[in-house]
Amino acid sequence: MSGLHRLLHLDSLPMVGAKVGFLGHHASVTPNGTHAVDALVQRSEWKLSRLFSPEHGFFGKAAAGEQVDDSLHPRWQLPVHSLYGEYRSPKAEWLTDLDLMVVDLQDLGVRCYTYGSTLQNMLHACAKASLPVMVLDREIPLAAIVDGPMPDPELKSFVGQLPLPLVYGQSQGELARTLKATDPELTSLDLTVLDTDPSSPPSDWTPPSPAIVSRESARLYPLTVWSEAISDVWVDRGGPLSFQCWVMPDLSGIAAETIAASLQLPGISVMPRAFETPTGVWHGFFFRRNPEEDLLPLTAAVHLLRALRNHLGSERLFATQGSRPAFFDQLMGTRSVRQQLCLGNSFGFSK
Repeated sequence: MSGLHRLLHLDSLPMVGAKVGFLGHHASVTPNGTHAVDALVQRSEWKLSRLFSPEHGFFGKAAAGEQVDDSLHPRWQLPVHSLYGEYRSPKAEWLTDLDLMVVDLQDLGVRCYTYGSTLQNMLHACAKASLPVMVLDREIPLAAIVDGPMPDPELKSFVGQLPLPLVYGQSQGELARTLKATDPELTSLDLTVLDTDPSSPPSDWTPPSPAIVSRESARLYPLTVWSEAISDVWVDRGGPLSFQCWVMPDLSGIAAETIAASLQLPGISVMPRAFETPTGVWHGFFFRRNPEEDLLPLTAAVHLLRALRNHLGSERLFATQGSRPAFFDQLMGTRSVRQQLCLGNSFGFSK
């Protein structure tokens, strides 16, 4: 049961008469599919005044990295301020007439998935404005899974902003508490978290962005997101197998079978197969979560990239036309992973 569901079942909302801002997106819904804005507008205790949206926009239509402009909510005519356009943090004047900020974002618990950065920026802005924040929590598919390197401050970016391992395994409510407890600038923040109710049955899960089409896509996202920085890799982005496969034009069927046989990925089964891609039949791998094993998706990604480097060479991964080694480093939050891969080293991550 989500924090939103719990909030709407209160006899009366807190802070009666409050002017409320709402940071959310298309996945901010109740179990029956009612959007949070539609539900909260109907509650007489609050006056919903301003909406805020993360990457992909309030309605989840924009592509990864696509800038989103401010707009008006088509039904309620409320201003929607984009936090993935000209501004990544809310302007001070957007907050001055509010009494409460409510946040409801379905997240993954992965540092390069930008909803955590958006939450952090909102918390900082509200702390400066002395504006209370209520985070309505939601389950995440990678709950309690911690894997990957800490970020290098020199590479800080919107995909590498949180001071946490790449896979940090915290929901937005847990992340908000962590940031408040560890960031001196958030000490004074008036923070309330409405936790999920673990005793209730799992609710239907709404995909939080165009390419995260299922829970399985979310769980395997840290394994295959590196395709964004390596040229000619097909991961069926936005399709039914989105982020659940890794396919390349220069892998033969025999090579894919040989590599798959050599891979032992923690918590993940690897199946070589041919895929019909938009540019023809390519060979690669289909991945499936193995629930009987502990999942370490970032460690698995390094094993996969090391095997591909051994077969294709590091130049194929990071030096061919279209590859973006600097963006790979930004996603990873450190240069050391790519450097060690190029050197042919074996390594792990300190917890």
